[in-house]
Amino acid sequence: MREDKSTISIDRVHSDETEALLSLYMDLFYDREPLTKCFGLGRNRMIEFARSMYLSLPNNPLSRNLCWMARDRFSGNKAVGFIVCDDPAVEGNPPVPVNLTDDEREKMSVLQALMEAVRKPGQDRIGSQAGICLHIAAIGVAPGYEGAGIATSLLQTALAGATARGFAHAFSECTSIASRKCHEKSGFQMLHCIDVNEFAVNGAFPFEGSNLVISLLWKDLA
Repeated sequence: MREDKSTISIDRVHSDETEALLSLYMDLFYDREPLTKCFGLGRNRMIEFARSMYLSLPNNPLSRNLCWMARDRFSGNKAVGFIVCDDPAVEGNPPVPVNLTDDEREKMSVLQALMEAVRKPGQDRIGSQAGICLHIAAIGVAPGYEGAGIATSLLQTALAGATARGFAHAFSECTSIASRKCHEKSGFQMLHCIDVNEFAVNGAFPFEGSNLVISLLWKDLA
């Protein structure tokens, strides 16, 4: 673990760094992030999904400068962390990838229903107006760099950028205690939470046996 972040710089992810961001995202989240594990897809298939759902759109988060990267200047500007944000009023529901298998389509439908349930209290607050609410979609820090405050710096950088652009609110779905504490340190408060084990779709419990709890964290920006 690094004792400080004096060698770390944070700047926006450039449009030509799409593949680098996807690769880092998979390195940090695949087999580690609870929702990714629930989905149960292979790494290459997950990359295809992410590319088609979020980065192929004209108004994607990269093109609107809503994503940031942490780099270690001491190690040749190696990417060691990231934060991906979006404007849910602009993105809406991302397009479903083509050529889905029946199993993938069912998993995608269940996952979308779960996330809609998690976000509903926040969605009820912001309506459909663009440029009002920033969504913190993902924050990741590479092993060996955790515990140095990099995630907090990434989050605060994104919030400052959003505030400067006129965003009035921000929200995030947290799937771990560490993520929740990081957001609370930056002034977020829990709006509600869902015990995934008890989440039902058409009378069925697709995540029965899971101990995952997803918390919706909310912050009003100054």
